[in-house]
This record gives sequence, structure tokens and C-alpha cells, in this order.
Amino acid sequence: MKLSGRKILITGGAGFIGSHLSETLAKNNRVVVYDNFSSSVISSKDIPGVRFIRGDILDEKKLIRAMRGVDVVFHLAVACVRLSLSEVQHVHEVNSTGTLTTLLSATKSHVKRFIYISSSEVYGGTDKSKISENHPIKPTTVYGISKYQGELYTKLLPSIIIRPFNAYGPRSHFEGVYGEVIPRFVIRTLAGLPPIIFGDGKQTRDFTYVSDTVSGIIKAAQSDKLLGSVINIAYGREISIRRTASIISPLKPIHRAARPLDVHRLAADIRLAKKMIGYKPRIAIDEGLARYISWVKKTVPNPKKLLSKIPDTNW
Repeated sequence: MKLSGRKILITGGAGFIGSHLSETLAKNNRVVVYDNFSSSVISSKDIPGVRFIRGDILDEKKLIRAMRGVDVVFHLAVACVRLSLSEVQHVHEVNSTGTLTTLLSATKSHVKRFIYISSSEVYGGTDKSKISENHPIKPTTVYGISKYQGELYTKLLPSIIIRPFNAYGPRSHFEGVYGEVIPRFVIRTLAGLPPIIFGDGKQTRDFTYVSDTVSGIIKAAQSDKLLGSVINIAYGREISIRRTASIISPLKPIHRAARPLDVHRLAADIRLAKKMIGYKPRIAIDEGLARYISWVKKTVPNPKKLLSKIPDTNW
């Protein structure tokens, strides 16, 4: 299915990955963004030609109205992983029940294709080998469990399940409970403060620049061969949190107690994506960090003013 001239609905389309996906798809499609704007990084005026609907992911009637005439749904609306410790019920309701509600709405609206953006958190990490799509599912958080429940529900429709690994780049969250590790490191560094690392910093992630993540999502969504399948989207190379901090900052990091239930190692096997959709991530971590830091410098004139939005711990 070519994504050109289609009517597309994106839940969570005002969020970090969602906003980049909305922006890209809007070039050749009619895009509707459905979002409650609780963690949005753009406003309803930031992407010309996109229709924005403020709505709750549990509001089936409103979802059905929003999906009128829609060909493809990309489901990105989510309650983030760090809420797993403080708002357990909310995480379950948004990620699990919200996905079921979106699927039921899509079914009743005769949507042709459903793209579910899951998470690498469903794997729960690995000890030795890279994580392929057949890796055992052992989530360690309510977030990971609820995202996997969403995967199981997704099989109600002709669908593709995408498991992205740690995206970063322009518009990524630094603030409060939504703050991700790279943006937090960068804002603190530009404000003249050392990064804060939870634990020993040996834990690894497969950081993927957001344009590579979005490219993979769109390529996967257009593949008829992937219907009913799961696919990893990542750069395909792990890096430790400690090493990431050293690239960003010349200052010695501050170490704090490890985050409860933190995954020690995430390293993606992306051979299936390369084979099935010709996926080729282009931006390595050093270049990606340089691009992101440059973007922050241009858009944040005074990083010190943002420090109040970056608590030492955010879970």
C-alpha cells in the first residue's frame, strides 16, 4: 500500500515521534492528528494542512468521528514508561485499553490498515545476543506489559506492529516525567552542569535518530508483506549511557541510585527490516548528537532557565 494521496489518522501525532511522522506524511497525504496534547511538542498551527483534533484515546465515539474516511491509522498515543512507577492504572488504561478502543474504532470505521507503534520495552532487555523480533517477551514494567497487551489486541485488524528503540533528536522531551536521557544530558551540559546518570552507566541503549525512526515506520507501513508481522526499527548498534554522556559533556557525570526496574541492555537486531523493507538507518550516534545539540542551541537561547523543569529524578 503506497502512502500517497491517502487519508491518515495519527494518534499521538503532536508528540515527539508523532510530530515528525505527521510532518513527513503530510507532504503527500491528508493527515489528521488525534491527541490530548498532554505531552505535545507542537501546536495545532505548526504543520500546515494537518487537521488537529483534541481528544481522549478512550473516547470511542470521538475516535470514530475522527476516523471518517480514513485509510490508515498510526497509533502512537501513549503514557510514558516513567509513569509505570507512579501512575500504574493510568499507564494500563492509556496503553492497553486505549489501544483496544482505537482498534475497535478503526474496525467500525472500516480502516484499511492499522500501524501500531509498540516499544522495545516489551522485550525487557537482553544479556548476550542482539534482540530480534523472535526474542522472548519479558517486560519488566507496566509500560512494557501494557504495550505488549496492545500488540495482542492489534491482531484484530490487518496490521503491522513496529517496535522502535530509543528515538532521539529535535523536539525530544527534556522536561519532567517525559524527559528522556539524551535531552536531559544536553540541557544540563549547555547550562554548565554535569549529566546525572542513574546507576553505573553501563546500561546500554540502541539510540536512533528520529528521522531514521520515522523513515523505518513509513517503509514498514507500506509493506504488504509485513501485514500481521512485527518489526524492529533501530540504528542497530548499542552504546552505554556512560559513553553517551561523555560524547555530550566534558564534565564528569554525577551518579545516582539506579532507576527501579531499569532495563540493563537494549541492542536491536534489524536484519529483518533491512531485508523486508530495505531499511537503512543513516545517522550514527556521534552525528545525531551533534545535530541535536546544534538544534537545541538554536531553539533554546537560555538553557539555565529550563533547569527547573528537569528534576534530578523523574519517575
